[in-house]
Amino acid sequence: MLKIIAALFVFMVVILFHEFGHFIMAKKQGIRVNEFSVGMGPALLQKKKGETLYSLRAIPLGGFCAMEGEDEESDAEDSFDQAPALGRFLTILAGPLMNLVICYICFVLFFGMTGKPVPRILEFSENSNLPRQGVKVGDTITAINDRPVDSYDQLTKLIHESKGEELKLTYLRDNATHDVSVEPVREENGDYLLGFIADRDKDLAYAFKGAFDKMVSIYVMIFVTIGQLFTGGLSLSSFSGPVGVVRLIGDAAQEGMAPLLFFTGYISLNLAFFNLLPIPALDGSKLVLILVEKLRGKPIKKEIESKITIAGFIFLIALILLVSIKDVWNIFQ
Repeated sequence: MLKIIAALFVFMVVILFHEFGHFIMAKKQGIRVNEFSVGMGPALLQKKKGETLYSLRAIPLGGFCAMEGEDEESDAEDSFDQAPALGRFLTILAGPLMNLVICYICFVLFFGMTGKPVPRILEFSENSNLPRQGVKVGDTITAINDRPVDSYDQLTKLIHESKGEELKLTYLRDNATHDVSVEPVREENGDYLLGFIADRDKDLAYAFKGAFDKMVSIYVMIFVTIGQLFTGGLSLSSFSGPVGVVRLIGDAAQEGMAPLLFFTGYISLNLAFFNLLPIPALDGSKLVLILVEKLRGKPIKKEIESKITIAGFIFLIALILLVSIKDVWNIFQ
């Protein structure tokens, strides 16, 4: 039950704010929004304010922003079709951009809660050589081979550069410095570490910078992953559908609020990325059609656009079903 509730919460946040991005920009561009809904399915509560019907629906899974003329013909002056190309482009783009904003906020909160790793020892791993050399929990490493250590990142860099050779380690305890010789521990991935878990300090500047750096690194990782899918480096079986994602969200929720925030940001970033792909039925396809319209000097016929969207929707549903079947099969393996 916890996994289901956590998954519904994450899906609600990332989808609802995506639609809210469309909603805010549509209003700004003078495009009529017929309905903005929180949730899907039968309506529980509805209230009309101005031109828009605001709804609360029974199924707590995302929501939608129904704009006049987005999916059907409309001659109304404030319809989506009648808006300038730039206004329509910004309205569609606002959804994925809002997901990037939500991702960044989640990552800032995550790094704010977990703090910045510092070269101060919180606990030792089982194979660490440090306790045998008299190093204790709470000691702060200040230098490696007489090279000053100002941050945890710098510490790991110096250890990595050692290639496993014995190190002269300088640490601080009770305002007194001590020197010991210690051999790094070789990890399974071939890297070298000193064998301890770093303590963390709260650092607001680190939270903002760390959130941005993590967003960039994950976005690049998604590009690389998609590239491997097309080059044969990865198969479709490596990806998870809704069933697999629910399990991952549940696992994150059981570990605490910080992991759940991180995973919410991760899902939101993925939603932004995949929505910008030029696949019919996704925002990326609509953006491409608007650009094609500008190049042609006239819009693509609504019937053609609808057929493209339906074809893309069928493809996406088939893909989701295929991956979900794989996820279910893995559960029972």
